[in-house]
Amino acid sequence: MPKRKKSKTELKQILSELCQYIQQLEPKAQILKITPHRLYEADDGWIEVLLPYREWNRKADKIADAIYKRVWEIEMDQGYFVGVSLRTLDEMKALAQG
Repeated sequence: MPKRKKSKTELKQILSELCQYIQQLEPKAQILKITPHRLYEADDGWIEVLLPYREWNRKADKIADAIYKRVWEIEMDQGYFVGVSLRTLDEMKALAQG
């Protein structure tokens, strides 16, 4: 099967829908950055998310599982790989200090 040509418009739509999905899973999550182009060799776009938890917990695990399942579905169905970085409050604090 020939490779499908990827479109910037379609990628932006996918990123927007994925951000909406993240907000549905956790309304207090903050979308820190959306990158509608490659950051790394294997990805088509990237989303950075701050979860409203001090540290990684069971709820964060469930949210992560749901998001990564959706990312996999997008890759399988539409051929786009979107990287998602999930951070907690303590992780962001450590990054800022480091």
